Amino acid sequence: MEAAVVTASHGAMGSLIAKLGDLLAAEYKLLKGAKGQILFLKAELESMHVFLKKISDTEQPDEQDKCWAKEVRELSYDIEDSVSEFMLRVEHKSSCKPRGFMGFINRSTKLLTTMNIRHDIAKEFESLKVRLVEARERRMRYQQTNDVAPRTTNTTIDLRLLAMYAEASGLVGMDGPTDELIQLMGGEDEVKVLSIVGFGGLGKTTLANEIYCKLQGEFQCRAFVSVSQKPNIRKLLRTMLSQVGFVAPMDTNMEIWEETEFISALRKFLLKQRYLIVIDDIWEAPAWDIIRCALPENINGSRVLITTRIETVARACCAKNIECVYKMKALSDRDSRSLFFKRIFGAEEACPPYLMEVSAQILKKCGGLPLAIITTSSLIASQPSKLKEHWEHVRDSLGSSFEVSPSLDGMRQILNLSYINLPHYLKTCMLYLGIYPEDYTINKNDLVRQWVSEGFICEGRGTDPEDIAKSYFNELINRSLIQPVDTDYNGEVMSCRVHDMMLDLILYKSREDNFISVMDDIQDLTRQPAKIRRLSLSLDGAIDETVGRSFQLSQTRMLARFGTSLYLPPILQFKHLRVLTIEISSWPYSSELLDLNGICHLFQLGFLKIIASGRHVVLPSKIGRLQQLKTFEIDAGQSDLQLPSDIVHLSRLWHLIVPRKVIFPSGISNMKSLRTPRCFDLRNSLDNIKGLRELTNLTNVEISYSDNTSTNRDEFAAKRRELVHALGNICSLKCLIFNNYLPVTLIRACLDSWCSVPTSFIHLQSFRSWFSRIPGWIGQHHSLYDLQLGVQDVYGDDVGILSQLPSLVCLHLHIHGVPKDKIIIRGRGFPVLKHFTVECFRISYLAFEAGAMPKLERLELCLNAQGWDRYGGVPAGIEYLSGLKEVIGNIAVHFAKGSNRRAAESALRDVAGLHPGHPVSNIKLMGGRYGFDGYDDEPREEEDGNSSSA
Repeated sequence: MEAAVVTASHGAMGSLIAKLGDLLAAEYKLLKGAKGQILFLKAELESMHVFLKKISDTEQPDEQDKCWAKEVRELSYDIEDSVSEFMLRVEHKSSCKPRGFMGFINRSTKLLTTMNIRHDIAKEFESLKVRLVEARERRMRYQQTNDVAPRTTNTTIDLRLLAMYAEASGLVGMDGPTDELIQLMGGEDEVKVLSIVGFGGLGKTTLANEIYCKLQGEFQCRAFVSVSQKPNIRKLLRTMLSQVGFVAPMDTNMEIWEETEFISALRKFLLKQRYLIVIDDIWEAPAWDIIRCALPENINGSRVLITTRIETVARACCAKNIECVYKMKALSDRDSRSLFFKRIFGAEEACPPYLMEVSAQILKKCGGLPLAIITTSSLIASQPSKLKEHWEHVRDSLGSSFEVSPSLDGMRQILNLSYINLPHYLKTCMLYLGIYPEDYTINKNDLVRQWVSEGFICEGRGTDPEDIAKSYFNELINRSLIQPVDTDYNGEVMSCRVHDMMLDLILYKSREDNFISVMDDIQDLTRQPAKIRRLSLSLDGAIDETVGRSFQLSQTRMLARFGTSLYLPPILQFKHLRVLTIEISSWPYSSELLDLNGICHLFQLGFLKIIASGRHVVLPSKIGRLQQLKTFEIDAGQSDLQLPSDIVHLSRLWHLIVPRKVIFPSGISNMKSLRTPRCFDLRNSLDNIKGLRELTNLTNVEISYSDNTSTNRDEFAAKRRELVHALGNICSLKCLIFNNYLPVTLIRACLDSWCSVPTSFIHLQSFRSWFSRIPGWIGQHHSLYDLQLGVQDVYGDDVGILSQLPSLVCLHLHIHGVPKDKIIIRGRGFPVLKHFTVECFRISYLAFEAGAMPKLERLELCLNAQGWDRYGGVPAGIEYLSGLKEVIGNIAVHFAKGSNRRAAESALRDVAGLHPGHPVSNIKLMGGRYGFDGYDDEPREEEDGNSSSA
């Protein structure tokens, strides 16, 4: 990735060199002396960049090299800040072109001002040149060799060896996974390949070895070999030959064999054998491709077991049997406690009560990671005393990069393997996760937008930087470095979490490179480096605000604020912020203002997110200088929030995310780059609604309406018509939501005017709306995977229109009216549907034919208990849903008598119980009732004698 980007190991060097090239362009009209200095700086920095690349690829660099690399990184940040400021000043002075006599005066003044700027920048570049020369000369004074020399270190123990030779009696939580994998290994006589994939330290090697030991007697020959990050394939193949029992012919010198000769010998030897081969710790698919050549196909029931941290590698190895990829899970709380106390006391019951609380805290840090539990418990067990203070010291050390004992280095070594194997651009994105607090659920979209704003992503021609950033996020998930939390219906991971042990490694690495400074005490600012590049504060309670004022923060590029405290370092102290994210917990409520007027001077700000529910946020009236801003998101407590009047003139703004009821300033048609307006309230002016048709880059739109009391029906009708017209002409939409606050009957009548496929919907993937009936054109949207429809009536084979959607994974159907005929889900329809939710007045009118919804896993039925004794009943044919795993019943009990509540609940439970696949049953009684047309005419039921409350 030789791109003009910012990275943790290279600093701003790549981005800076590109900007210096831009500065040499004619538009900046540099003074002759300044131009020469820039050429010198550019050449010098390019040489330094080569050095940074070289040292960052060295696993054990010399301390002197590390020191100089740090100096060069810091210098690159400072120079880029100066260059960016100069470019902004020149562009700002060139942006206005007054006319007439006053225009002449203004142009003359501007010329003098611009000349002053150029003289200032010439002086600045002279100063930067001096700093650069000093850094180079300092390097030469202390340099002993021209090459980056790796440090000699003692050989460390490969902890996989310990996993391979662990005693079976000491294993915990392995029985279930062992049995599952052994069951997967059964079956056909053809060669079968299985993969175990998961986070480093989860026990993949231990599990593979346990299976190997249990099954080895069933195979004629077997081998267990480790691959590692930089595999020596020739050595690995020779080890396999030796372990399977191959004996070379007399006078054969295997030392001179090539890889092809080892492969040939293995294939010939194994061809007629029933073999078991374990390939441990594969990092790349090409290594497997070579090893696979040595394993011949036969019909002897041979098995190959792979372990890897990378999911795409696991899938590549099991390309023929994708169901044979086994995802390793963390230990349960119970197994974690068992393993921990077994190591220390021999049994959980032997732990003294006074150590139970600190034990729970240590185990929470370990997060079910066997490696962490074993390493930590072994450290504690090695101490003769069982003082609580010692245990607390160990607990605290797990939050400070394992600094308590060298015996914890092995754990860091295992986790560090995954980090070392990353390319530089992924290392940077990985370390950036350190800005978030422990156990925080990190939103993917936030990360992606922050990475782009920080300059971590190369903005090449023809490529969307956010798409590139999303691929980086997916790669971190794929490498098991971050843990998926929320997944959308299309299988895309939308949020993640970082394991506590990995977070500690991230913070350790970040401190080494001065990449991120994290603190939960404002006093920690006094112990931070002179220049904080990225600052994350998690603060609660009262704060001494004088501390923040006395510290230099002008070079800080990112500020993240979490916690309950309203304290924020004075915004005016920041000069070069790219990212500002403030998330203040809604409790306890405070009447204090969160004053953000100072953000209007942050000319490099690219990402702004303010979450302060229950707080009053004060925004500046104008933010026109924030021309780099790509994301503006705010969720505050007040109902009178007003956006800056000139926000519509931010030409690079992609995402404008505001609460319902917020009105956009006039001129939204100017926001040509806008992708996400959310929520766009229909209280906006008619001109703004018309302006939507000018925004051809819209991809994600949410429409709301917060004034259901309005009496001006003509005005609202005009807005509805204009909205439908505007949306029908935008060709880039991927997600369109008409949210639940809209007046259903009015918007339904308006959307019914779409009698053919709107051109804007050709790429639509997610859609939520209301119609009188299911529109015929919706069946033509082959990319649609998430659909929520509210319809008045269902006629004939309306549902058949939806059943032909080839990508539909999730369907939520709300039928407002009373069905007049059976709604039949026919066979061979909905080929990939996994989630089906239906809200219906008479749910018994729904029926499934044999073969319907073959992939359905989750069926959710939403109904009212009221009137169950007259027309209640479960849908027919649920037993035909062969893939069903879960039945959810949401029973609204308002106005329903007790016998109807119980009958509805019992009927839904029976559905799950009688299904041949025995899906999980999750039946809930809820207050209120679902809104169906005509339901208000239903009589309120009298409570019977055995009524129970909901």
